[in-house]
Order: sequence, then structure tokens, then C-alpha cells
Amino acid sequence: MDRDEMLAREDAAWKAFVASVDALPEDRRDVEGVVPGWSAKDLAWHNGYWAGYVGDVLEAIGAGRPVPADQDWDALNDQVIVDGRAMSWDDIWTRSEENRSRARAALAALTDVTAAAEEEFSGETYEHYEEHTAEVAAFAAA
Repeated sequence: MDRDEMLAREDAAWKAFVASVDALPEDRRDVEGVVPGWSAKDLAWHNGYWAGYVGDVLEAIGAGRPVPADQDWDALNDQVIVDGRAMSWDDIWTRSEENRSRARAALAALTDVTAAAEEEFSGETYEHYEEHTAEVAAFAAA
């Protein structure tokens, strides 16, 4: 997939995710159970955080720096949720949009979109959004 297709898919997937969350009544956005122990608000920040993370990774790739090494991803996800729960709804969306913009700019700035860069971007943006869009939609329908 070329860069323009990746950016278009990211944009469409993000819009679908936002629409799925927006379709929930406000009083259900903080209710856990979209996935075990997580609410739609949690997933909104989770997606936004990981978009920022991939921005960091793509910036490192573009600069020829090493990418972050493996770590305890479950512990990191747990901390992301704790951090997000301390944020307002508006702050989550503002920061998530900033993180998306950084990720998109980092992809656009790459001289060469390597397979590793494509995998990082797709996995942490549109594939990730699509997964959680389906979960939010199922929660809304329940």
C-alpha cells in the first residue's frame, strides 16, 4: 500500500471510530465493558496514545535512530488507561488529534516508507482503530 492509501485509510478508520463513540449516549461512554475493564473513553485515549507512539517510532525511523525496544506492553497499556481516566473527555480528543497529526506528518516525511514503517503505522493506526470501532459498535448494540 502506498503512503497516500495509508493516510486515506487512517483518516477513514479514525472517522469511523469517532462516529462509533459519538453514537454512544454520553452516560455510557465511561461505562466499562466495551472490552473487559475498559470503557469507550478508555479506548479513545488508548487509540490516541498509540497514534502518538507510532509518530515517535516513525520519527526515529526517519532520523535513522533506533526504534523503542520491546517492553512490557500490557503494563504500558495499563498505565495509558490510568492516565486517560485522569483526563477530561475534551482533553482526550484534543491530545488524540494532536497525536494523529504527528503520526501522519511523520509518515508523510519519510523519504522511503519501509515495510517496518508501514507495519508500525498500519498496526497502531487504522488496524487498531478498526478493531476498537467494532468493539464499540458491539457494546452500543448490546
